[in-house]
Amino acid sequence: MKNHLVYLLFIFTSLARADESRDELIVQTVLKLESFNYDESSDKVKASINRYLNRNLGKGDYFTLVEKFSIRDQLQNLTSLSTGDKVNPQAISLLVKLGGEVAISKSLDVNGESRIKFIKALGTVNSPVAVKALSEILQNKIEIDVNTAATSLTKTALGQLEIIELIGDNKISSKLVKNILPDLVSSADPEVRKMALKLNDNNNGKISLKKYNIKSLITKRGIVKKGKQVYMKACFTCHKSGDIGIDFGPALTEIGDKLAREAMYVSIIDPNEAISFGYEGFNVKTKSGSTLIGYIISDSDDELVMKVPGGVSVTTKKSEIFSKDKIDGSLMPEGLIASISEEELVDLVEYLMTLKKG
Repeated sequence: MKNHLVYLLFIFTSLARADESRDELIVQTVLKLESFNYDESSDKVKASINRYLNRNLGKGDYFTLVEKFSIRDQLQNLTSLSTGDKVNPQAISLLVKLGGEVAISKSLDVNGESRIKFIKALGTVNSPVAVKALSEILQNKIEIDVNTAATSLTKTALGQLEIIELIGDNKISSKLVKNILPDLVSSADPEVRKMALKLNDNNNGKISLKKYNIKSLITKRGIVKKGKQVYMKACFTCHKSGDIGIDFGPALTEIGDKLAREAMYVSIIDPNEAISFGYEGFNVKTKSGSTLIGYIISDSDDELVMKVPGGVSVTTKKSEIFSKDKIDGSLMPEGLIASISEEELVDLVEYLMTLKKG
């Protein structure tokens, strides 16, 4: 009896491996086809592709497959990937692109931590659909939803313009304005920074842009553990440290080997002092009215590929571009330090100094 069970287990394992190999062969084949319509393919092919995707959830060519063939059968998985412990800009961007308002509404139809995580994830998508969803959340009476949605709107170019308009129309409480103005003053878009500073002068929720004595700061020592918390608050949406953070600005994984303490403070307080090669910023406006702020990854005769806040690569056809202007100075603005205290700044630098090779 025992031998029969072992034999059956062997057979099932062999069949499963055969299925996996067959699924992978089908996937690799359709990837090579010049034209393949997933929606019009057979149920068997769809089943193979989805089994492959489910086994490789969020890994390898998962996102390439889902996007290339517009596989809406993966919307639920994209929602799960969007609300994980780490922000997954590819997942939420694809969810919004493939599912639109319906998928967003369904993903928001939950309570608790999953809902908050999804609202935060929407803040990485520079899309009118995502901005509309976040703006609608501002209309409800749940404070944590409103606060999270407002903060999320400050994370993208379109969202920043929306939240500034709402502030100008007095549709945001002065308390909330005070909380989000530092993020707007820290915008990568110079025009948004100007508007935010004007709002700062006119609004009751004023903030102050601090001035620091770097010679004094370098004599102080902070707490590494607290500095990591500051990093998660002020830096991780644009920089990666190991596996933590979003790949937009220069990686900070070995920054402690590259910069002395004084240079570290200068790079945070006055980022225009030295801009890393390859991280020169551009402001691209499209004929449809969209604005893209970020770095150019590739620029061919037919299309422009940019990395925008949130770490997402955006491809735009040259025929759709209205204007492309180089931004003077760093995309990391001086106003970033408005969102943290001096003690937090010292703790942050202490943490960054520990980020070394090995």
